[in-house]
Amino acid sequence: MKLDIEWLIKTVPMVQLKNIKDNEVYALLEKYNIVGSVKVKTVYRILKDAYEKWLLKNDKIVLEASSGNTAIALAYLWNLFGLKVEIIIPKTTSPCKKRLIESYGAETIEIEGTTDVGIKLRDKMDKDNPWKYFLPDQFGNYANFRAHYNLTGPYIAEKLGKIDFFIAGLWTSGTILWAGKYLKEKFPDIKIIAINPWDRIEWLRNFKTTDIVIPFYEEHKGIIDEVIDVNFDPCVIHGVQSYLDEWYFVGISSWAILTWAQKYLQNKKGLKGAIIAPDGWDFYLDTLIKYINKEDFIWCK
Repeated sequence: MKLDIEWLIKTVPMVQLKNIKDNEVYALLEKYNIVGSVKVKTVYRILKDAYEKWLLKNDKIVLEASSGNTAIALAYLWNLFGLKVEIIIPKTTSPCKKRLIESYGAETIEIEGTTDVGIKLRDKMDKDNPWKYFLPDQFGNYANFRAHYNLTGPYIAEKLGKIDFFIAGLWTSGTILWAGKYLKEKFPDIKIIAINPWDRIEWLRNFKTTDIVIPFYEEHKGIIDEVIDVNFDPCVIHGVQSYLDEWYFVGISSWAILTWAQKYLQNKKGLKGAIIAPDGWDFYLDTLIKYINKEDFIWCK
């Protein structure tokens, strides 16, 4: 008997958060997915689509710009198929992530600035060498959408039944838009809430300031009922304790999503919904250590 790969990557723990009272909130713990994040669904679907369309012939090098989770999934999954991978990352990317990307066999190209700058460099490299590279293009590839329409959305509906809200990070927008699209078709009254990084969460630019046009976001953003901007210090750090109290060791973006799920549900009762916890905290240890009060340590003398 062989494993069904799609069943494998869509099946993650879904847990009810006990710290949120008067409402039922379930978190998809994507840190338990292959290579530790929700991005493996996107990367798998893009890989499958590329093979089906014969886009990887002539030993093309896979070239992508990513701040972390997509890069990790690309480096791991595509390397399993014997594909060479080059990743353009901002210098501000967590060293934990960078070392993991490289440990999976990918070459990293570090740049000053945000992922937006990396995308421009990626496109220039491809234009200068049109037969050398294959671009997964997570921001413009509709396989990104299909991954969450076919996997994430149905999985939530299957496990929870009717829900009143769905909260996820905006980031590349694939998860929120097409998991959201599926859930709206299934449950028309559902509210789709997007969490938008305003500053350095995940080192991506805010959707209101980015100069990179993401076609499927522009075409389908009407699916989203509310966009909530979050900042690192008040939103992320505040969300840490609630997760740790319940032993869910998830990452920075997950904490931001949790914090605003709590705020969204203030003065509400009897609602049921799902949130995406997209990755784990092990990718961010070097960032988090800065926020630990070193005076709490008892040092050996």
